[in-house]
Amino acid sequence: MKRLLYVAMLVLAVALLISACNAAEETAEPVAVEAPETSDAPAEEPLFVFLPKGLDNPYWDNCRKGMEAKAAELGVKAEFIGPEKSDATLQVGVIESVIARKPAAIAISPNDPATVNELIAKAAAEGIKVITWDADAPDSERILYIGTDNYNAGATAAEELSKVLNGEGKVAILNGALTALNAQQRTNGFKDWMAKNAPGIEIVDDQATNDDANTSAAVAEAILQAHPDLAGFYGVTGNGVPGAGVAVKGANKCGDVHIVGFDVVPQGIELMREGCVDALISQRPFGMTAQALEVMIDLVKGKVFDTTNIDTGVEVVYPDGLEEFLTTDH
Repeated sequence: MKRLLYVAMLVLAVALLISACNAAEETAEPVAVEAPETSDAPAEEPLFVFLPKGLDNPYWDNCRKGMEAKAAELGVKAEFIGPEKSDATLQVGVIESVIARKPAAIAISPNDPATVNELIAKAAAEGIKVITWDADAPDSERILYIGTDNYNAGATAAEELSKVLNGEGKVAILNGALTALNAQQRTNGFKDWMAKNAPGIEIVDDQATNDDANTSAAVAEAILQAHPDLAGFYGVTGNGVPGAGVAVKGANKCGDVHIVGFDVVPQGIELMREGCVDALISQRPFGMTAQALEVMIDLVKGKVFDTTNIDTGVEVVYPDGLEEFLTTDH
């Protein structure tokens, strides 16, 4: 009897245990399994940097504006960074600081090609796409140069000054920094054209101004005193024309001493309006940097160019076309 009672109690216990387990299965909450973590942080935006010779020449203002306009149009991040004045040593420090930020691409306008060759090699080794713009460093590891064909542009300036002088007279050259390759090329193009096509024109002086407006004016004044029969000035860089204009205007010789040169900058514009400047050579700086930015973006995307030089051309601006020229971006 006791045995039967024990068996019955054991069967009842097992039944109750099974019932409890089934109930637990019906009411248990599902266990959540976490998905692997993924990062929603956006990829770092590529940076494109333009490195001019300096920031003390109004020419660079139009270069910066062209870069900014194209960057806004394309939705990319671009910066325009340079030393306060055109100086090769100062520019080296700026370039070094930019390379340390590891931008996607940089465009350099070197004050002195010899000072940037190693920096360009360093940037290239770190995967930064490097081009030169406005002025070249042809012996460096830059991918390509985009800007003015400066030798031909110098020849264009010579032709314009020769026209004004009817092929005769004494002229002086107001140069920039003598280490700048683009200034050298513009000077050589000017001299070669004159020697070949205008034997009646004598180049009586060629002075450096270090791309400084005050120095340019002082040098031009000294040249006028040394050569009272001077017929014309050639301004090689952006401060040459303004310096010559200030000197010629101060000597009350506007219209007697003719001026041709680079670039279309505010002081040169006003001097042309006053009748002291005959022709300005525009390098189309706005369009030059806009096009250079497009080239940099293409290089970062992997495009290979079949040239190492892209000539952006020049445009000659005369007094009767000045106002129309100023109404559009160049």
